[in-house]
Amino acid sequence: IEEKIITFAKNNLNFDFSLVFYDVTTLYFESFKADELRKPGFSKDSKSNQPQVVIGLVVNRDGYPIKIEVFAGNTFEGHTMLPVIKKLQKDYGIDTLTVVADAAMLSFDNMRELEKAGLTYIVGARLGNIPTKQLQNISKGLNKTEGIYYRAGLPYGILICDYSKKRANKDRSDRKKQLAKAQYQIDNPDRVKRRTRFVMEEAKAIVKLNQELIEKDELREGIKGYYTNLEYTESSLIVARYKDLWNVEKSFRIAKSDLEMRPIYHFKEETIQAHILICFMALSVVKFMEIRTGKSIKSIIKLLKGVTDARLLNTITNEEIVLRSEISEEVKQLLHSMRPWY
Repeated sequence: IEEKIITFAKNNLNFDFSLVFYDVTTLYFESFKADELRKPGFSKDSKSNQPQVVIGLVVNRDGYPIKIEVFAGNTFEGHTMLPVIKKLQKDYGIDTLTVVADAAMLSFDNMRELEKAGLTYIVGARLGNIPTKQLQNISKGLNKTEGIYYRAGLPYGILICDYSKKRANKDRSDRKKQLAKAQYQIDNPDRVKRRTRFVMEEAKAIVKLNQELIEKDELREGIKGYYTNLEYTESSLIVARYKDLWNVEKSFRIAKSDLEMRPIYHFKEETIQAHILICFMALSVVKFMEIRTGKSIKSIIKLLKGVTDARLLNTITNEEIVLRSEISEEVKQLLHSMRPWY
């Protein structure tokens, strides 16, 4: 089925493996009994007390699904990308491929292994791990200006950064909320058991604001980082391709909401895999419809539900006649745009 879906993407969506996008999600079970596959773990559905599986999904730039893999529910998402991408490379004899993934997939081991395999990558960077001096250079270089890029070659890849006013406003708002929580904890140490982000312990039972962390957070305000090994590709194109990653998130939303992929009620691995396979197939059909028509699956379903058939059976001759209601021009255009699939 995967091979057929990929062949279809090549023939109808100009897919050529040169650029793929990867992300993971979790699917929970209406159960509290774990086994080798269904295990509690970090849940993206806020169901950490229920067993789950981790799903890795590869899509093209339009969000059309290319490959799906299932992992045990307690698998760290950063450990899923490499086996999925390397399996894709092996199965289809890929020589040139760029994978785009978010910062959760970032590990220098992953980046080194992708390079060893002759593959290129664009992944989100965790700027919190960068030394303060370098962060100061980045902040100074960008100077709170949109449309320019900071670029530096590091031992583990090329770091590219850009600045966004919208992102800066959100960062500032989030920090303000965190500081309010921190001050409340300092003023009421007995009421808060879990230490908040900007609080540090100065001595036993004595807490204060972590000024160094606050200053570092201020330096990062509005700045987003990306790692890549595409040495000769423009920084603007690297950032643009990373921003296309939202298409994977959209495909997950369609699978979970419109296709009702979750929760899962099966408990045998064979039926779980079958359920996920059926949803993968349905997602490929839905995404093709969206790509070809430019309409959301909700609006497509609404239009198609307006077409009604009446089936009349002649009980003497057993002849069946189907009468269809008049199809609007909008529906005709919708069906025409989905050729040759329709």
